[in-house]
Formats: sequence, C-alpha cells, structure tokens
Amino acid sequence: MLFNVLKTEFAKLLKRREFNIVLTIEVVLISILFILTSITYYKGYTSELPSAYQMWIGYRNGNFSFVGDIYYLFFLTLPASIAFADTYLGDKKERVLNFIVSRCNKSSYILSKGIVTFFSGFIVIFLPLLLNQLLCMVAFPLYTVSEVNGGNPAYDRYYLTRLYFQGLHTISPYLHNLWFMFLDGVFGGVVAIFSYAISFFRKVNRYTVVVLPTVLYFTQNFVFALLGNANYCLTYYLYPTTGVKGLDYMVFMCIMAVLLMTSIFVIILNARREEI
Repeated sequence: MLFNVLKTEFAKLLKRREFNIVLTIEVVLISILFILTSITYYKGYTSELPSAYQMWIGYRNGNFSFVGDIYYLFFLTLPASIAFADTYLGDKKERVLNFIVSRCNKSSYILSKGIVTFFSGFIVIFLPLLLNQLLCMVAFPLYTVSEVNGGNPAYDRYYLTRLYFQGLHTISPYLHNLWFMFLDGVFGGVVAIFSYAISFFRKVNRYTVVVLPTVLYFTQNFVFALLGNANYCLTYYLYPTTGVKGLDYMVFMCIMAVLLMTSIFVIILNARREEI
C-alpha cells in the first residue's frame, strides 16, 4: 500500500507545474550566473584561470563572492517550499482529501507525501548546484597552476584554513563540493518538510506555507549576525569557504534535527486532531 501511494505522489511531483517551473527557473538562473562569472576570463591567461571547483557558485572567491551570497540567501528556501510542500493543503481545500484517504490508509498518504515533499526540496536545490559545477568543469581546467602558492599544494594555501571538512578537500576538492551540494539538498528537504508541517495547521493559507520558512530563515540569520553570533547563522553552514570562525557542524545538524522532529510532531498532532 505504502509503495503504491508513494509511487502516485512521485508521479504527481514530476507532473506538478510549480515543481517544474521552480526547477526550470533555478537551472536558468544558475546558468546565467555561470555565464556572467565566466565571461570575465574569456581570452585570459591560462596561468590566471581558476580551477573548475573554485568557480563553483558555492565556493567563494574574491572576484564573485557576492554572486554566491545572493544565490544562497534568496534562492534556497523559497524554491524548496514552492515545489510540493503545499499539496496537502491543496488536497484539503479542494475537498479531495476524504476521497483519497477512503482509497488508502491516511497514515500512508501523509507519510508518502512527506517523503516526496522532502525529495522535492532536495532536488530543486541539489540539481542546479550540480549543474553549475558540471558547467564549470566543461569551461575551466580541473586543476590549474594558479592554485600553486610558493610551490605548496593547493590545499596548503592560507585561505584554505577557513575551509570546513578540509580532509575531504585534500582527497578531492570536487568531492568536497559535492558534499556541500548534498548538505544544501538536505537543507532544502528539511525546509520543504517544515513548510509541509505548516500546512497542517487550521486556518492557514498557501502563502503562509510557502513564505514563512523563508521569513524565518532571513530572521534567524539577521538576529544572530546582529548579536555577534554569526556561527549560529544557518547560511554560513551551506558553503565551504565561509571564513566565519567558530562554526561547528554539530550545531547545523542539531538545528536540522530539531526542525525535522518539530515538523513531524506538528504533522502527527494536527493529523490526529483532524480525525477527532
């Protein structure tokens, strides 16, 4: 039963207009940003070209760090919420929820929709970031002489002291970037689940479900930065070259776990209330 419901929900996701529009916009945007940052190196000296992993949008470099800042601040949470998170609310308001649960177990329906919602948030964040890295690998050398500083390997350069998961970077900077793409995708999935949980509250509208997580994300980053506790700002955990001291990824994992558990609690509590 669960597998069949899950398959149906995944089919709905792939056909959903909002999911396809959001993913298309993200892909187009990431491609435009790639072109804008790459065109400045056209006909440049080979010795001055950065490596493909350094040109990835999540990898801050001195010339184009603002591009990544803008993307990570404005184009992660909202797309994750728009993709699929409001579909439970839509089913409820369109009065098709009772028809659906009459044909399958309600718990299976809610669980399946939650799983698909998580993957919708993961996909719309992970795939564009992966595409950006692939474009960089096509246009730029995998490794360049510009990485060498005083004859030392690239991973010994002074600015890499601000990298997190440095051991992974020494194995492969591309694997390092891929790890952060995965973390960003998980972040998008958790945000989507949080939006999904909001849709279980009574007298809530679609705009609240979609926008509230982004508002809270902005607020959280602003408040902790204002208090001088930048190491608690979520945005700094989403890319490898943040430069903020005192980041502890256990903090990030704990925040994600709390958000996820809170969302699950809200879903279970409100789902039971609806049955009463």
